[in-house]
Amino acid sequence: MNQIKRGRPKGFDQQDALAKAMLLFWRNGYVATSISDLTQELGITAPSLYCAFGDKASLFNQCIDYYLMNEACPILSIVKQAKTAKIAIELLMYESAKRLIQPNKPAGCMLITATMNGSKQIEDVQLNVQEKRKSYQEILLARMRKGIDDGDVAPDAPIEAIVDFYITVIDGFTIQACDGIDLERLNQVIFNAMQAWPIVSQSSAIT
Repeated sequence: MNQIKRGRPKGFDQQDALAKAMLLFWRNGYVATSISDLTQELGITAPSLYCAFGDKASLFNQCIDYYLMNEACPILSIVKQAKTAKIAIELLMYESAKRLIQPNKPAGCMLITATMNGSKQIEDVQLNVQEKRKSYQEILLARMRKGIDDGDVAPDAPIEAIVDFYITVIDGFTIQACDGIDLERLNQVIFNAMQAWPIVSQSSAIT
């Protein structure tokens, strides 16, 4: 009796496979992407897929990490290097807008679109993605704190509210990108959002 080979096929490139799987999850979402879809896209058998990456959830989580490293990290490096917190937020929005409507990649942010239509059955996967999004916000909060230390953000500025406001604007880019908005219109949204900086950065409380 012939046994199914469970090892990786000759010439298998794990990083290339992650890139292909990432695009598939990004385009179709976690729920709609089947093991059959993945094996066909990667050109391997199901046993080889499990051997290389574990189950579907494990592969998806690895794809999220790959996405962060290759799509998000270049943006975040700009945030860290910006001269002021305000410039960091502005550059973040402009760079995010460009990356969310790339012609050769799925529209929107994978951290939002890939698990948008999930259910209780994929709660663990959704929680992992939520944690990744929170870490993104923490990086922005750290940049705002640096702005306070550097003197370009007021010591009593509501930095959590500032980050919440601009993250909400950026998250909205994904919906607009999926609906086909062009870069010129997104750039106008960014311009308008930055006009709000003097207001949202003021020390105030909602009562």
